[in-house]
Amino acid sequence: MKRPHSILTALALLASLPFCVLGAASLLGQMGGDQLFRYLSDLPTILTASLTAPTFFAALLFSRAERYLAFGIAALGLGLAAWVWLIATERRAAFHRARFWSLGLALVTVVAVPFLVSYRPAAKAAPGWTLRIVEPPGLLDGFVRACQAVAEVQGECQYEPLGWANEETLVYRKWCGGRFQVDMANARSEWDPGVAGPPLAYSVATGRSTPFEGDPGSLYRQTCSPSRCVTPGLTAQAGFPPPGYFSGHFGDPLLSPDGRRVAFTARHVYGPEDLLVLEGP
Repeated sequence: MKRPHSILTALALLASLPFCVLGAASLLGQMGGDQLFRYLSDLPTILTASLTAPTFFAALLFSRAERYLAFGIAALGLGLAAWVWLIATERRAAFHRARFWSLGLALVTVVAVPFLVSYRPAAKAAPGWTLRIVEPPGLLDGFVRACQAVAEVQGECQYEPLGWANEETLVYRKWCGGRFQVDMANARSEWDPGVAGPPLAYSVATGRSTPFEGDPGSLYRQTCSPSRCVTPGLTAQAGFPPPGYFSGHFGDPLLSPDGRRVAFTARHVYGPEDLLVLEGP
């Protein structure tokens, strides 16, 4: 009986390993903060790549929701089976076994990781400014998007700000399924935006999006230079390498009619992007 249980335990711990890597990396990042990132940036490139490779591959594995759910179910199922088996066969003696605590830690980590690894947009508001995400992700989607940002995996959809219906209502639409089409013969690539969704209206007051039933031609569309109306309201963020402001595929910032707010897209280098609304002090 010991050999089958050892195999089951090994499989459970192996399935939970990516969760443990991301959980440990998240805790280290929260404790080390900017100092940790500066320390990593000062190391030789090969050494830095070696230290961050486990986190990168774990994030790449979970950059799609179906893979995350499959591994999560497998890790929880195998871990619980091995844990219950150990308790049922050894009863109180199980508490003195290292594998009992190893399995318990693995199970807790699998459950806790989505709460530890939360998503943050590529842009951060400077002191005194307010930044709103037009479509803030939920717990599961936020974890997957955070992994996409770490592994530099493009998100499924892009955002196109269409204009302002009034001072507090932004109208936009999503394009999903976009990809680069590579023309090998002519050595060039072309962006295919995918399929456009229906216009949506985002209310700054409520933070909710609803279908837009007005005339898109009547929207207020005043573009502005990012260096004038976006960058001054953003602050630098810690990261490796330090992230900057990269506009999305529909990158023209749009001022609200009263000039108090600006809607713009921001992406994580090659990762997911967001539609954001920046409001001045």
